[in-house]
Amino acid sequence: MIVRWTLVLVVLFTLGSCKGPALPSDAQIYNLNRKPLIFPDYTGITIPNNIAPLNFEVKDEGKSFMAVLEGDKGAVLKLKAEEKIFSISPKKWIRFIRSNKGSQFTVVVFGIVEKQWVRYEPFVIRVAHEAIDPYLVYRLIPPGYETWSSMGLYQRDLTSFREDAIIENKHIEDNCVNCHSFSNGSSENMLFHVRGSVGGTLIKQGDEIEKVDLKREETLSAGVYPSWHPSGSYIAFSTNRIEQYFHALPEKTIEVLDRQSDLILYHTDSKEISFVPGTEGDRYMETFPNWSPDGRYLYFSRTSADSGTPYDSIRYDIYRIAFDPEQDKFGETEAVFVASEKGQSASFARISPDGKYLLCTLHDYGTFPIWHKEADLCLVDLSTGKSEVPELVNSDDTDSYHSWAQNNRWIVFSSKRYDGRYTKLYISYLDKMGQFQKAFLLPQRDPGFYDAFFYSYNRPELITGAIGVNPRSWVQIINGQK
Repeated sequence: MIVRWTLVLVVLFTLGSCKGPALPSDAQIYNLNRKPLIFPDYTGITIPNNIAPLNFEVKDEGKSFMAVLEGDKGAVLKLKAEEKIFSISPKKWIRFIRSNKGSQFTVVVFGIVEKQWVRYEPFVIRVAHEAIDPYLVYRLIPPGYETWSSMGLYQRDLTSFREDAIIENKHIEDNCVNCHSFSNGSSENMLFHVRGSVGGTLIKQGDEIEKVDLKREETLSAGVYPSWHPSGSYIAFSTNRIEQYFHALPEKTIEVLDRQSDLILYHTDSKEISFVPGTEGDRYMETFPNWSPDGRYLYFSRTSADSGTPYDSIRYDIYRIAFDPEQDKFGETEAVFVASEKGQSASFARISPDGKYLLCTLHDYGTFPIWHKEADLCLVDLSTGKSEVPELVNSDDTDSYHSWAQNNRWIVFSSKRYDGRYTKLYISYLDKMGQFQKAFLLPQRDPGFYDAFFYSYNRPELITGAIGVNPRSWVQIINGQK
């Protein structure tokens, strides 16, 4: 029901006096007493002070939509929608959010509904003091499991809408590219795997790039899931014997699980490979290694299950092993988060850059949660051991792989909440009290972009600077031409 509400003349005069579209000064405007239906949902979120414009579309019936963005510090933006889409000038947006850094702004949407001007209930967007790491690297891949054709690695400038290809597999005989990794968010040290006819692992250190074969006679496989030591001298990998199973139930598709797995250490100087002590052999299965930011611990998922354990009874806990980089020696192994006690399994342990928190993916069983609808992100306070599944980050669908910004305040993570099939990327702010704020969808220039984009985003990794390697150079090294 529409409730009559008339703007006082002084407010109408203020709106009309700002640069941009003006509401009719003699109109009666009705208050709908509800927020507008917009996509993406940007209501009540916290954003970085360097994020690209939050262009959005109004999903309500009506026409001639306008919006007023008014900052608590005085700045005002007035917008007019084209075909219900609000596209914000990048230059004006930068000035506006910078002027509201550490504060907030209110968004009021107006429109003509049933031939009457209406005013929707305002909503607030907070602008954090802290910026987000400016670049995001991800793989784009069709969401099915039948083929790896037409995929690539890409980097997105989060301060704009620019996306550049790092490597596309159409240039390397359609081989699979996967598992890109960086050292503490720096593009100086990075790697990714190529699987297939021209397979190998591409390792970049500074300006030097080499293609290496990580398979050894004593290992289960070549290196699989990687993690750089912050010194750049070591890279931890899992080696895995992976199997796939297919469900007959329509609500489930595929299970990806390990039947054997160990952890190895690649020494970047000597090119030697050694086992992480205590992880070789079949006593346990260990996977998803991740170094602490100070390089003093190697975290990983571990289970005592074996090749005879039913797939839905395999549950992993998070362990860590101490490491002395000066002596190049490992120490004691200890449990950090025992998810199995709760009848759950934990994957993708990632430590916040300040060392305070462990963020992992919690799911019912197994080690590969991207196919699990129940998968959620779980935050563990490493000083107290307290764990929490944050409501404002998680959804009713798969919430999985995640990456920290180097200032500890932001995460980017993958989720299937958009439609249950295509994985999209979401951003959330962690405040100083250790509470995540409402997650929001990675902004695009056109809010309707995702409706016509039939690829999934995979393994998002935040980095502090762009990867400056020409895609042609990767192709030449992969194909043995350089």
